[in-house]
Amino acid sequence: MDSDYADTPYDKWAADTGVRPYLLVSAAKFPQYRHIPDAVSVADFREGGEAERLALDLAGRTPIGAVIARMEGDLLRAARLRELLGVPGQDFAGALAFRDKVHMKDLVRRHGLEVPEFSPVRVAFDLFGFVREHGYPVVVKPALGSGSTGTQVLRGPADLTRLLAAGLPEQAEVERFVEGRMYVVDGLVADGAPVATFASRYLNDCLSFHDGVYLGSAQLASDHPLTDRLIAYAQTVLASLPTPECTTFHLEVFHTPDDRLVLCEVGSRTGGALTSPAIHAATGFSLDEQWFRAQVAPRTLTSARPHGVAPGRSAGWVVFYPERATLAALPHNPPPFVVEERLRATIGTPYEGGVKSAHYLAAYVLTGADDREIERNAQELAGWFGAGVRWRERRG
Repeated sequence: MDSDYADTPYDKWAADTGVRPYLLVSAAKFPQYRHIPDAVSVADFREGGEAERLALDLAGRTPIGAVIARMEGDLLRAARLRELLGVPGQDFAGALAFRDKVHMKDLVRRHGLEVPEFSPVRVAFDLFGFVREHGYPVVVKPALGSGSTGTQVLRGPADLTRLLAAGLPEQAEVERFVEGRMYVVDGLVADGAPVATFASRYLNDCLSFHDGVYLGSAQLASDHPLTDRLIAYAQTVLASLPTPECTTFHLEVFHTPDDRLVLCEVGSRTGGALTSPAIHAATGFSLDEQWFRAQVAPRTLTSARPHGVAPGRSAGWVVFYPERATLAALPHNPPPFVVEERLRATIGTPYEGGVKSAHYLAAYVLTGADDREIERNAQELAGWFGAGVRWRERRG
């Protein structure tokens, strides 16, 4: 695992379940987990096979009842480990259907749902051919990417030239650019059916980190005109895929100017940034905790079955990204509508700008009556943050 303790306090979640969690933690995040007796620091968590070796060694000594993985980049190897150990949960083929954007869109389209025109890109000719057929703009992204890393919008030949000069992403995908507002459905599937669903909309877009612009999200109330439609759409998408018996999910969909819903993508994991804390602020429902309980101790699941947030009680989140400079100061005392603050920045540290939507400098959970008030509060927060953050030019 490579998540902050605030997001995954597995020891607290497991306290009343009778389950003993063994945690393999990246060296960068391990200081947050060192108080847990069975947490182990993994120096090279992403590569090198050390995490896999430790997991198999542990399984050789201790019976394993479940393999838990929350991060997008861990889903495939967790699925393979389940198969090797013979424990229940998402298998490799099922995980790949959610991870591989080409495979995902192919499955969804076979079930009659609309997706953008798309194609895998293995060599530059594939990209040239797609542009010749469909024109600009197009979107190029790694088929197995996460956090919008490597995603680029090509609006003309100059953008294409720059992309090819830098090198195509490995296992890339190209698709037609879709005009429309991006909406999101997050939720929990337990015993094979959605038991909690929440609709929201992005404030700005997922590529905002490229330009140093904040990214945000606002929960839609249950009486919003699109809430029921979005939730029903998400259920249809999940039915078209090999959705596990238990999973959280994060679905992004375009609502076009002519009132169509066009799938962007869907993941079998929780939404990034402060999605789960924002849902909790609006509803009291702890999405990730309930996901954990559904896998290891279903009897401890809450009886709450929320579908959208109650009218008059919305929440959202905003994240701010670094500049290409050295951080000199951060603002203090956020506005009263902020109910949670996460600071990942260190004063005096040089940064290289935004590199991934999940790699933020500071993040905030906001409250408000509805998504429109959340958006106004986000704009006020952006003004407050911009007035208080300080950068100095880097030397050399």
